[in-house]
Formats: sequence, C-alpha cells, structure tokens
Amino acid sequence: MLILLTFSVLSADGIRYLDEVFESVQKTEDVVYGNAPDLPFWFWVESNTVDIDLDMDVYEPEGDTLTNRPVIIFVHTGSFFSGHNELDDVVDLSISAAKRGYVAISINYRLGLNIISTYSGERAVYRAVQDGGAAIRYLREFTEEFRINPDQIFMWGTSAGAIVALHLSYLDNDDRPESSYGGGGDPDLGCPICEGNDYVHDPKPNAIVSCWGAIGDLDWIDPTDTVPAIMFHGTLDPIVPFNSGFPFTLDIALPIVYGSNLIHDRLYELGIEHELHAESGLLHEYWGTVNGNWFLGPNEYFYQIQTDAYSFLYNYLDRKSVV
Repeated sequence: MLILLTFSVLSADGIRYLDEVFESVQKTEDVVYGNAPDLPFWFWVESNTVDIDLDMDVYEPEGDTLTNRPVIIFVHTGSFFSGHNELDDVVDLSISAAKRGYVAISINYRLGLNIISTYSGERAVYRAVQDGGAAIRYLREFTEEFRINPDQIFMWGTSAGAIVALHLSYLDNDDRPESSYGGGGDPDLGCPICEGNDYVHDPKPNAIVSCWGAIGDLDWIDPTDTVPAIMFHGTLDPIVPFNSGFPFTLDIALPIVYGSNLIHDRLYELGIEHELHAESGLLHEYWGTVNGNWFLGPNEYFYQIQTDAYSFLYNYLDRKSVV
C-alpha cells in the first residue's frame, strides 16, 4: 500500500498536484449538473425565461489509478453576458490541472442582463453564484462516480468567474441581496444554495483561486467564513477595480464592487487564510487575452499565476495529509 501511494503521488518528472506528471488527459464533455430558468437572449426581460440544462466538461489524468482525488472547478470570464467553458484560457488551465493529477471541471453558467432592471448586474452575479453552487453540490453527490474527494473541491475563477468564486465562498443565505427577491417584473431567484438541482450538500468550495475578482459587500465576509483564498489582481485594472468602484469604470447597470485589495484587508482583519498577489501597474485578465481568448498566446503571468496558485493548493492538501 505504501509503495502504491508513493508511486501515485510522485513521478520521475515532478510532484503530483504541483507539476504536470501525467502525459495525457481524458475529457468528457457536456455533463449536465443542473437545470435552471435562463434569459432567452443576453439582454432581455426576466419574465420571459426558458429552462436550460447547466453543463460542464470533465478533464481527468489518463491512466490515473487514484480515487478520492481533489477537484478544481474553472469558472470562465465574460462580464456575465458572454463566455463559455471552451475559451482558450479555460481549456489550457483545465488540461494543465488534469496533468497535475487533479480532476478538472469547467462549467458553463447562466449569462445575461435585463437591461430594464436597475439591479440587472447584481441579479446576473447571483444567478451565476447559484449555478456554481449547484455544480459543487452535484459533484459532492457523485463522488464515487468521479473518484473525487468531496472535501477537496477548489474553485478557480477569472474576472466574472472570480466574482462567482468569491461570492460563493462568503455569501451566506442570510446575506441574500434584496434584488434577488425580484419585483417590478423580475421573478424571485430563490435562495443562493438550493437552485439548479435538488442535491443537499454544502455548496461552498474548500479553497479558491481568484484572478481579478471582487465582491458586492465586504460585510458578507464574516467571522464564520473559513474558505482560504489566493487572489491575483493588477493594481491598474480598469474592468474590475483593485480597490473599489464600478466595473468597467462606468456607472451603468452594475453595482459598486470591492476588489482584491479591500478583500485582503477584510480577510486579514478576520484571520481568514489568504494570499494577495498584487501585480503593480498591470491591467485586467492575463494581460495577453481578450475575454479568455488568446490573441498573442499565453504570457509570463499566465504561468506565474499557475505556479503560485498550485503551490497554495498543494500546501492546503499537505495540511490535510493528502500529499
């Protein structure tokens, strides 16, 4: 047993969960994890919704014999009205995670803004958070089928995806924003932890990687929260503010948000484990992408972020005596 465990964790080329120790990856596409009412177009009134399946792709290291494996859920960018789980950066990250020995999940979530609603942006975030929680509950329901550990489910979000990860980690049912209850033609969106499917499990991730994320209210992070976070953010980000302000630096139908620097202050105040990697003078995303699609290919920050994030997650697993 000891010899098998050692072989599964270490290889001649590196350390599992830190380095790419598998040569190839097996991908299963369009796994349905839930169903929810969605806007029929990106910009539409919410009284005219249609039910859609929520799906994800699953990446696994080919030839892996371990069970009880850790999971990383990748949540794409796109400002809550565009994007999908086949964006270049999501696919690259998912393949790399699976080669490191994780089960990598890339999810699609509901998109769209109701342009006649004052709270359209807030409600769009809330729907996406519900879907992220539904994906986690689904995975915790089918741990044996996916050969995963339900207590080692991590979420890695980029831009809008990071906003999903942060809210899912720190927004509790008691913190539910008023806009989610509907009114003025907008339907009640339901509770943050019970939509999308009927599986009864904790919807929170065990740790998160946030790349240029933000949260709607710093008070949603409270002393009962325990989810560790590693955050990356350019200090001159014009899309998601490093400190606070309107997304896109525009006062449109989006609420003021609080970026990684202020989240860091709040987490530090409460003694919640975290790291902040502030990239001085840099902007948004991987500084080489447009909404998740490469136009010049991955740059140095894409790889540095992975190195730092996987070190953070490896240390988490080490404390849990997994590595």
